[in-house]
Amino acid sequence: MTLPAFDASAAFHLTASPHPSWQPTQNQPSLPEHGKSVSIDPTQLAKPDCYKFLISAVVPRPIALVSTIDSVTGVVNVAPYSYFNVVCHDPPTLMISVNAGRAGQKDTLRNLMSTPNLVINTFNEWIAESANHTTTPYPAHESELGPSGLTPIPSDLVAPPRIAESAVSFECRVANINMLCNAEGKQTAAVVLCTVVKVHVKEGVYDHEKGVVEMEKYKPLSRLGGVMYGRTVEGFELHRPMTVAQAPEAPTAAASK
Repeated sequence: MTLPAFDASAAFHLTASPHPSWQPTQNQPSLPEHGKSVSIDPTQLAKPDCYKFLISAVVPRPIALVSTIDSVTGVVNVAPYSYFNVVCHDPPTLMISVNAGRAGQKDTLRNLMSTPNLVINTFNEWIAESANHTTTPYPAHESELGPSGLTPIPSDLVAPPRIAESAVSFECRVANINMLCNAEGKQTAAVVLCTVVKVHVKEGVYDHEKGVVEMEKYKPLSRLGGVMYGRTVEGFELHRPMTVAQAPEAPTAAASK
């Protein structure tokens, strides 16, 4: 099947929320065409089927393009992880989950166990093919940097380099590694909590006045199911409801005179 060409001109824009006239207590039913729910026991699924379902249902997932370094050889490993998110802002903490590889422990985890530093680089539209190429199973003594065309830049506070082409790079130190085991007791994943010690952000995507990344220039990619990626080209604003504690007090009779 021939897919349409990528529309590089698609620009991010904001819209109203889906149902701006919604009021508290008003029901928002699921769509009639969705029908009834199907109940699934994940323990009864084959592992590939469980994986396939989870990555199709938990979407979109942000992608961390992680660079680590082998403490003995100095070889830099770069790999993308979509089991990734922000955990806390005080201290600034990010999380990646490194699943076990088919041949055992992945290079990323092995490197982190010996050199507990990493750089989490963003996975942006303009490096989609290069970043995806780092999934190639190169042997541990070969770096993904050369074949992918990505450019390393020395970090300020950690050993692994950051990626020049990424819009944002987070220099991190490992705070905690929690090993996960399956029902047979086999270690299947490592949840890595990472403390951010320095951030590098491209001038053109950073709003100095607001102190935020500008979405229309950031162009982050996310993972969907299968081999699909998502783009962030549209959003809507939906403010949080004001709680009773935050609501302004009604003026008293004395104050109103």
